[in-house]
This record gives sequence, C-alpha cells and structure tokens, in this order.
Amino acid sequence: MSKKIIYLMLTMSVLFWGATFSLVSYTVRYLSPPAGGALRYSIASLLVIVVLAFRRRTALRALKRSWRPLLAMALIGVVVFNVLFFFGLRYTSPTNGALIQATNPLLTALIAGVCYGERISRGHKIGTVISFAGVAVLILSGSVQRLEPPNIGDLLCVGATTCLALYSIFSGRYVKESTPVVTTGLTTLMGCAGLWVVASVVTPRPTPHVLENLPIGVYGALAFVGMLATVLAYVFWNYGVSHIGVADTAVFFHLVPVFTVLTSLALGQPVTLLQIGAGVVVTLGVFISSRIAHDPPPAPVAASSEFTGSARPAESAPPQSRDEQPAP
Repeated sequence: MSKKIIYLMLTMSVLFWGATFSLVSYTVRYLSPPAGGALRYSIASLLVIVVLAFRRRTALRALKRSWRPLLAMALIGVVVFNVLFFFGLRYTSPTNGALIQATNPLLTALIAGVCYGERISRGHKIGTVISFAGVAVLILSGSVQRLEPPNIGDLLCVGATTCLALYSIFSGRYVKESTPVVTTGLTTLMGCAGLWVVASVVTPRPTPHVLENLPIGVYGALAFVGMLATVLAYVFWNYGVSHIGVADTAVFFHLVPVFTVLTSLALGQPVTLLQIGAGVVVTLGVFISSRIAHDPPPAPVAASSEFTGSARPAESAPPQSRDEQPAP
C-alpha cells in the first residue's frame, strides 16, 4: 500500500477523533454521560466481538494470564474515563476538551517517570512545561478574571486524560501474552458492561422510553463515535504505526485539536482567540516533545556492562507506543 493511502488513513483517524469532542458534547444534551458512554461502547462492542472471534485463542490466553490488569484497565480507561469525559463535555467546550487531551502523551511519560522511574527525556521536559502552560492558561484565564473556581468541565477532562495515561501505562507494564487489538477488544467489552451498571443508577436512566424519544441525530453521533472513532480509527492508526513507524505516525496526532476546531465551527459552536492561542502553545509543546525526544543519545561507554544489549534512545511516549489509541 502506498504512503499516500496510509497518510489518508491516518488523517481519517485524527478526523474521527477530533470530531468526537463535538459529537459527545451534542449527545450529553439528551443522555446522561454514563448512558452516552454505554451506548457508544455497545456499538463498538458489536465490531469488537467479530474481531475477537478471529483471535479467540489469544484473547483466552490474555484473559487467563492478565485478567486482573485488564479489569483494572477497563474500569479506569473505559468506565471512569468515559464518565469523566462525557460529564466534562457537558460543562466545557469541545475545543477545551481536545486541547486538554492533546497533552496525553506528555502526561503518560510524566506519570511513568514519576511512578516507575522511566527516563524523562529532555524533549519531554521542555514539551511538558510548554503544553501544560498552555492548558493552565486555557483553564485558569476566565476564572482568574472573574475570581471564580476553574471550570468543572475542564477539570473533569483533565481527570479523563489522566485515566487514559494510566490505561496506557498498565497496558505496557502488566498485560502479558496479548496484542494491542486483543487488549483493546477485551477492555472494551468489560468496560461496556461497567458503563451500563453506572448508567442504570444515574438519571436520566436509558430506559426504553428515553431511547425511543432520542433525536435521530443522537444515534447518528453515537454510531459515528462508536464505529469510526472507537474502532476504525484505531485500526487505521495501528496500520500506520506498523508501516511507517511510531515517530512518523505520531505527527498526525497533532491534528486532533485542529479537526475539533473545524468541527466546532462547522456545527456553529464558538471558538475563541484564547482557545486558538492555547492550542498553538499546546501543539508546539507536544511537537517539541516528539521531535527532540528522538534525537540520538550520547554513545555509551564501551567497557560498561550496562550496555551489553542494543541501546535504545529515549523516545517520546505517544499513546500508541503503549498499545493504546491516543484519543477518545
């Protein structure tokens, strides 16, 4: 397959992820956040079941070996993430949500460095400071001017992004005898069940009466997010990783906030100059992190037994490098 086709697939992935923020913001006008997440993952599960049917041996082996971390990942990365994500977009704008979640690669590397002692590269340090400064301005500017607490929706989106980072780290460290597709499939099914449990106790509950009276646009939005953003975009993304490498694929991740802004404008949702400015700062930080982090490290001392294997430069930790899709 030519690189042009691969680039088109990656562009479609980030388009699907970028549009998710605006579409979720639309669905939570009619559904409780847990119900929206449950319906999203129910649609995704229909496709996931088909995929896992062809990989049932790997799935059963992964469940037998790693059911505890898979369950933890489903709870944190699917149930808690979606509840925070959908609730967050009820109270903040899609653009804010996308810009906050754009820091996920940096947050993943930061948590891995602090909690597990993984080396944080110079690029990550510089990029993290720049990006987090952009997010801080985005979250605090209005509240400081009005002497009010930060927007609760922005804080919930920060929590959702943290959940994604933890999911990524757990996948790389604790899941054994699995593949990215199988890991995602199993946590999708587990998380879907958990979301329905939460949805059953949060009003308005997704009763047959509620579901029958939803606008057709809500079902269209959920179908888009469930099939395209949750499943197909992930398949396209991993295809890109396997054919052109992590570094070149990660560059496309910077377009997610751009597509969110374009989707917001197309749907008539306001985008402010502050959001555009913060987006430039956040994207610059993520770009610096991914570029500088790939600079070759100094040559190791030949006599040191520490370097008996092949030395690997410290890389940027875009989410896909930890078997995780990088966006909602």
